[in-house]
Amino acid sequence: MAAPFSYCIGGKFMLEKTAQIISSYDGLSLEILCVESENPKGIVQISHGMAENKERYLPLMEFFSEHGYTAVMHDHRGHGKSVRQQEDLGYFYNGKEKAIVEDLHQITLWIKEEYPNLPVYLLGHSMGTLVARNYIKKYDNEIKKLILTGPPCKNPAVDIGLLLAKIQKKIKGDKYRSKEIQKMAFGPFDKIFQGEPKSAWICSDREIVDKYNQSDLCGFTFTTDAFEGLFLLLKGAYSKKGWLLKNKELPVLFLGGEEDPCIGNGRKFVQEMQFLKQVGYKNVTGKIYPNMRHEILNEKGKETVYENILSYLEK
Repeated sequence: MAAPFSYCIGGKFMLEKTAQIISSYDGLSLEILCVESENPKGIVQISHGMAENKERYLPLMEFFSEHGYTAVMHDHRGHGKSVRQQEDLGYFYNGKEKAIVEDLHQITLWIKEEYPNLPVYLLGHSMGTLVARNYIKKYDNEIKKLILTGPPCKNPAVDIGLLLAKIQKKIKGDKYRSKEIQKMAFGPFDKIFQGEPKSAWICSDREIVDKYNQSDLCGFTFTTDAFEGLFLLLKGAYSKKGWLLKNKELPVLFLGGEEDPCIGNGRKFVQEMQFLKQVGYKNVTGKIYPNMRHEILNEKGKETVYENILSYLEK
């Protein structure tokens, strides 16, 4: 574990540290970031989105720490510092959907060893919600509550995308960066916000978008291997197969921005919640925020979202 760095925000002590663990799936080194709180009452584990990194969540992690929760998250495989080399950003190391889900569970087990006897809450954003929803198929008994922000809606074209990813992977290799799939998946989102900078669909705050576009750790194009994993995650999240339902009472909260093309329209957002209810979960609720796009955790007015999540944790 790296040397910890302590500081205060609003008179509250917090300790920031990093750690590396080896994925039990395939031996890949995964980097973990922790922002600790003095005498924490719980742990919030975070599962980040596609083509970004854990450090983007530091403001949220510090908010949790300031309010008595230690925040823990790792870079998903193929993201941030969970790569064997920089060129592997956007590469899942042929782990498909299973490896990234098992990695998330392994971090939960690590949390329970490091911080015993504390409840663990899971928060996923965007692709991270797909990982989280596949996670709860097997491990819903490991967490106390689940929060999903910017959750991708069901996509009828997922099978076409998966087939294309598999064909390109076979012909061009697993590290081929598919501009074709990238355009198919995200072109419609960018089109909605024509006249604005690239990736404007993620957030209405120009500063956030500019930093995202300028970062080498954000916005990279997935490899065919990672797109295959992404589409399998999407299929798995909306498949009624494989749910063990060890904890049907698990509270699940869906949160989305009204102007987020990723969650679809309000009807599709409701269908996402209804799907988990149909699977068997009894405590599924949701909220949509007006005038917000995909990254409600970075949007103007994000403080309201933070406070809503905190209230949900403390219910």
